[in-house]
Amino acid sequence: MQGKSVLASLGFLVAGSWGASIGALEVEVERIEVYPPALVLEGPEDARSLLVTGWTREGERVDLTSGARIEVPAGIARLEADGYLSPVRDGESHVKVSAGGKSALVPVAVKDMARTAPVSFVRDIEPILGRVGCTSGTCHGAAKGKNGFRLSLRGFDPEFDYTSLIDDISGRRFNRADPAQSLMLLKPTQGVPHQGGFLFDRDSRFYRVFQRWISEGVQSDVGKTQRAARIELVPADVVLADAGAEQRLLVIAHYPEGTTRDVTRDAFFTSSVFTVAEVSPAGGIRALRRGETAVIVRYEGQFATARVTVLGDRSGYAWKDVPANNYIDEKIDAKLKKLKALPSELAPDDVFVRRLHLDLLGVPPAPDAVRAFLAGATPGEGPSGAKARRDRLIAELLERPEFVDHWSLKWSDLLQANRKYLGMKGVWAFRNWIREAVARNVPFDRFTRELITGTGGTFSNPESSFYRIAREPVVAMETTTQLFLGVRFMCAKCHDHPFEQWTQRQYYELSAYFAKTGIKKGARPEDEIVYERAGDGGEVKHPKTGKPVLASFPFKFGTQVPDRDRPREELALWLTDPQNPYFAKAVTNRVWSYFFGRGIIDPVDDIRASNPPSNPELLEALVEDFKGHGFDLKHLIRTIVQSRTYQLSVETNEWNADDEINFSHQSPRRLGAEELLDAIAVASGAVIRFDGVPAGFHASQLPDSKVNEGGFLDIFGRPPRESPCECERRGEVSLSQALNLVNGPTIAESVADPNGRIAKGVAAGKSDAEVVEELYLGALGRYPTDADRELAREYLTGPGERTEKLQDLLWALLNSPAFLFNR
Repeated sequence: MQGKSVLASLGFLVAGSWGASIGALEVEVERIEVYPPALVLEGPEDARSLLVTGWTREGERVDLTSGARIEVPAGIARLEADGYLSPVRDGESHVKVSAGGKSALVPVAVKDMARTAPVSFVRDIEPILGRVGCTSGTCHGAAKGKNGFRLSLRGFDPEFDYTSLIDDISGRRFNRADPAQSLMLLKPTQGVPHQGGFLFDRDSRFYRVFQRWISEGVQSDVGKTQRAARIELVPADVVLADAGAEQRLLVIAHYPEGTTRDVTRDAFFTSSVFTVAEVSPAGGIRALRRGETAVIVRYEGQFATARVTVLGDRSGYAWKDVPANNYIDEKIDAKLKKLKALPSELAPDDVFVRRLHLDLLGVPPAPDAVRAFLAGATPGEGPSGAKARRDRLIAELLERPEFVDHWSLKWSDLLQANRKYLGMKGVWAFRNWIREAVARNVPFDRFTRELITGTGGTFSNPESSFYRIAREPVVAMETTTQLFLGVRFMCAKCHDHPFEQWTQRQYYELSAYFAKTGIKKGARPEDEIVYERAGDGGEVKHPKTGKPVLASFPFKFGTQVPDRDRPREELALWLTDPQNPYFAKAVTNRVWSYFFGRGIIDPVDDIRASNPPSNPELLEALVEDFKGHGFDLKHLIRTIVQSRTYQLSVETNEWNADDEINFSHQSPRRLGAEELLDAIAVASGAVIRFDGVPAGFHASQLPDSKVNEGGFLDIFGRPPRESPCECERRGEVSLSQALNLVNGPTIAESVADPNGRIAKGVAAGKSDAEVVEELYLGALGRYPTDADRELAREYLTGPGERTEKLQDLLWALLNSPAFLFNR
């Protein structure tokens, strides 16, 4: 009935932890859609469910599935208690679906009912073992199994599982003559004691499939039948109006031969942020509060993710068009429109100039640089004029030598340039090689290939130092994948990855690419030579079988690289291939995080299906741009900082105050250890001295983390460079840091430096107002406000020695959040 308000119950077709129905929402729908729009049931074991969606006049959708009435023609198919349609006989007809006062006809075709295909161990039995928990890490899928019986974790190895089921305890789990008396049916139904408890009853689909498989002789199709190639979620993008709204998911498995199955009943569902929305075992999503989450779905080693957005009450919201500087802003704005959020205003010029200097150069701007940029603004210059002025500053800073220092420091941290591994001469050689690559803007794919294929003496060929640090094949593999693929493969070292697709075998097959890499002493003291072992020298053995494994890639794409005599060359080409779905994504996402304090995927070195990007369209656009410009890091950096998104203020508005992941505003970031120490030097005009390096070195120019400077850098989170994880660099705020800032020698000596900014200003005869302006520009990158000037005047005209009071003022500025954070 057109325009009639209807009550659409949004519960579940399958009873889960919430029961059959958990509330209702009153909606008015203009039309309904049914998925799939046509049903084809092939063979007696096929079964499908329907998803019913209502569309409102405003273009919003609501799930009407559980409140829908489904009328099935007699004799063609039947509607099971769990809401699935099962075939009865060959033929064609229509299913009528009614919901929300509307109806739709769904064509249904049933065929091949006479087909008597045997039960598949790969596609029927393994999914049941997974769904009821037998192959979970807490049951028989544990590393050592349970009660003497072991299966592969989450059924990753069907051949192993079949052998375990059939051969263990001499095959006594199956009674082929009387299947109902098989232990495999008596235990889960509690016909005999089972420590795993009751898993399914005798009337269940699981029982019927198992019983039939046993009666057919427990046949194996391992090696003949392939598992699902991928799974598809419908819908993959869920928008829920408010708390209490619900949406049911369908999971469709796609097989290599082109067939599909509805596997929703056998899939596993998890909500990444369960306080935003929770998901039932049957795939029903329920909104709890405004925010975003991802529902991660797993089925037989395949993963897929549905994005879920809960809007909450957005009464009074209206989108306001803002100029987009480039495609980054377009992708961000599209997401914000969907969320009904608004971006913040642009950061003022003085905030921007300090932020940009710190992010590109690792040091704040000198007072004269701030003055010059602010003076460049002309009355009424407009948005285009302001953008052009900022773009000119970006271009200038990208060519400064401090840019090389700052970005060399980042890659030196991740590549663990450390005298502990390389010796004093070796660490300088490696550090200088990295600096040269940054200075020449070497394309990052080439930079990576040179590292992976590095050979020769580490003094003459510093890129080979990579293998003095990662000396063992498994360590080299873990470092490579974490740095250049953003994947934490180490989780698969002892067993199949508990939350992802990676297997233990893949871990050792990938490590085998480094098996022939040897290291021997060089002719000069402390030097070592990296070489490729000839012939059959070097191998990686699987810890369970003790047998050597052949080098193999964990995933394939496009045209495969031909085999080569030197396996590291093969690996390097595969790793940096533009078609590799991880390489460019990992690099792009990592670089993005340096400008926003978090990645589009976060953590940046934990890319996996169960950790989806907050804005996949943005990430994909960045990746394609990065690849399209030949893996040019400087181009990527320029694109990011030219965006309006990067230049937004940290100040929020009523529509984005709760946003933490969608980049609708900037977030304050505490300065890194080296940035902070160099910022103290710029603000005070002091020269910080370091042991063992030339005079005049900045903290960002130090070769490694072993250079002693009194402990300040370590207190503020300088990484020890002993792992390739970003997490080594600590950015928290602690009590020890606060005490060091208040009473420590670094700031005390800097503000009182006899050759510092205050001493020089006083000696030059500058007035109090002039010195105060210099201090504010040097410390905070801005002019003092009228209130700041008045407060300083009152303090400086009071009792006490002038120089000491100026030092007090600088001390206060260096302890302020405005100095300690990049805003």
